[in-house]
Amino acid sequence: MLRNLLFFIKEAFLSTKKNGIMSFATIVSLIATLLIVGLFLIISLNIDNILSDIESQLVAIVYLSDSATEEEVNEIIQNAIETEGVKEVKYISKEDAFQKLKSDLSEHEEILAGITENPLPASLEITVTDTAYLEEISFNLNQFEKIDEVNYGGQLTKNLLLILNLVRRSGLAIIYILVFISILLMVSVIKISVHSRYEEIEIMALVGATSWFIRWPFIIEGFLKGLLSSLAASFIVSRGYLYYMEKIKLSIPFINIILDNQILLRVSVILILLGVFIGIFGSIISLRKISFGEL
Repeated sequence: MLRNLLFFIKEAFLSTKKNGIMSFATIVSLIATLLIVGLFLIISLNIDNILSDIESQLVAIVYLSDSATEEEVNEIIQNAIETEGVKEVKYISKEDAFQKLKSDLSEHEEILAGITENPLPASLEITVTDTAYLEEISFNLNQFEKIDEVNYGGQLTKNLLLILNLVRRSGLAIIYILVFISILLMVSVIKISVHSRYEEIEIMALVGATSWFIRWPFIIEGFLKGLLSSLAASFIVSRGYLYYMEKIKLSIPFINIILDNQILLRVSVILILLGVFIGIFGSIISLRKISFGEL
């Protein structure tokens, strides 16, 4: 078993060396492909993080009428709590709202100087389990007479979430296309390797070697090329991501970009598994229709 494995590995290296230019071109192409895949994976993971951050901050603000009695406010709160999709309802009194305004404008006292009385209404801050409920909750609460306005961002919020989701889905579609192209590339390379070693394979088939005994060196060749390409791509993506994202974070500090090593570990593992899959699967597909017994 071990002797066979060593033979297969040796044959894989010999095949790679014999088709050196083609093997080099394949590895470079796979590295480039996996770099693009890694880029879109990182973008997709960051978009997921940004979406989660945005969604966690999206709330419906219900502005209550100054004439609303305590009983009417409690009725509105109870109705909101019982509405599907509502996670939490927080009551903010006129006084609390005014204190928050003062705190926010503490560096601009000249603006507050002209305010003689509290102009802010009491309000409810409603957190939802999913942003899809915001519009429905807004519509239901607007039915109460003692509610002046319900604000949740409206169409702007929907458009922002739509754009981010579109970018994420487009990235995934590009990844699928690139993986498909990479498999086709590996299929072509292995076929060239098979035909370049036609005489050797013919002799092995004539002396009784099984088709799988002949196939294994090519499968290992695909595995090694996929592994080498994915390791190189993972290293480049990791170094490049940390370097450029730190600069972007300094330039645009309000964007919630992931800078910990956890995302890089996830992307590296995905790239290595993907590279190995492309190498092995591409090799198997290229050899599937070849009958070595007929060589």
